[in-house]
Amino acid sequence: MEDYNKEFKIDIPKKQSALKAEIVSFLNSTNGEIYLGVDGSGTIHYDLINEKKKVWEEILSNWIVNAFNPDVTNLIYIYPNETPFRIKIFKGKERPYFYKDGEGFNTKGVYVRVGSTKRLASFDEIQRMIRQHNQHDYERLLCHRDDLTFNYVENRFKEKGVFFDKYALSLIDKDDKYNNAALLLSDQNPTISKFAVFQGTTVNVFLDKKEFTGSILKQLDDILYFANLSNRKKITITGKPERDEYLDIPERALREAIVNCYCHRDWTLSGDIKIEFYDNRVQIFSPGSLPDGLTLENIKMGMVAKRNKIIVDTLDKADVIENYASGVRRIFEDYAHFKKQPEYYISDNGVIVTLFNRNYDIQNDGQNDGQNDGQNDGQKISTKDRLEKIIKYIESDSAITADRLKDLLNVSKRTIERDIEKLRKDNKIEYVGSAKDGRWIVKTKN
Repeated sequence: MEDYNKEFKIDIPKKQSALKAEIVSFLNSTNGEIYLGVDGSGTIHYDLINEKKKVWEEILSNWIVNAFNPDVTNLIYIYPNETPFRIKIFKGKERPYFYKDGEGFNTKGVYVRVGSTKRLASFDEIQRMIRQHNQHDYERLLCHRDDLTFNYVENRFKEKGVFFDKYALSLIDKDDKYNNAALLLSDQNPTISKFAVFQGTTVNVFLDKKEFTGSILKQLDDILYFANLSNRKKITITGKPERDEYLDIPERALREAIVNCYCHRDWTLSGDIKIEFYDNRVQIFSPGSLPDGLTLENIKMGMVAKRNKIIVDTLDKADVIENYASGVRRIFEDYAHFKKQPEYYISDNGVIVTLFNRNYDIQNDGQNDGQNDGQNDGQKISTKDRLEKIIKYIESDSAITADRLKDLLNVSKRTIERDIEKLRKDNKIEYVGSAKDGRWIVKTKN
């Protein structure tokens, strides 16, 4: 059957731009395959393939060279001698890709994948792709400030017995001009990080709320300090001479998840890093998706792509990073014998990591399942909080489905449908496009 990574086509259509759009949707979204000579039900038409495969090969070979921008010659491969005829497309790094229609950039030729189909990319999505393409150079772009100071980073380096050399760290060029990496590491860094502790398992009651400023190294140190203070211990007196102490969140996993935010977030986006403690979990939000098309499974296997090389190298020399590229694996190792494994929610706008409290009374989850958990699932979570969370998830993923929302919020699909209807009536959200390939827009932020 057709899915996010697979498409069936009986033939190259008379309106050839339709197939070009399918190819572009894979180039911009995910690795995928298109099979020619296969109808929508998955039936292979062998006679048609034998009749048409040479024509298809000629057309597609010409397209690979002439029909798309940027260059796709190393991203599209055709296999005319296979049955069915297969087109293999790899997600590119030079996005947005588009099919040509005259001279210049063709915004009407930019498509993305949604489920098992394509749709025209929105202006915001095109802008996001352009930012993601530029983010590889973001650190080295000049920040146009010459008044930067690095007191916090210099003192940290001094404590470690390492000389702080702005030139060796690539924070300043030969003309003594600072770049964006220097700005982020400087005392004048304009970005902030947010930290909050909530009572219970909802956002109803703040127990503590802080915002951290200054160098990202200082913000990271401050966040780690308060995270450790908020990470409670369960102490059990046994018959042994020593007592058993068990942290709510494994210390190493908590540290790795927080450090990863500063190493790998997308600094071209304006969002803040957020750390939120609840009774039953910690949630860590980092702006931007995974770098260079990596998946969570790739990272768990040790694959790595440095999005912020200068920042990572500087934090490494400041002795912040341990065993680079193994952090996510260590997070899962620390939860190996715990029922609830860490959860990663990944979208184009951000990554949310959820680390569960190992000491939380699990009976409250199952026994009450509608009383505790901050009065969850209809009662499990208040309607107001649930509506706020739906808006938050839509902001992170405009193509999110009701099925995905019900899983994230642990409620019925009917509850989600009622909540969505209320948000639409209150003019908070709007759905644009068709039911098959549309998206949500947040109209008013809570």
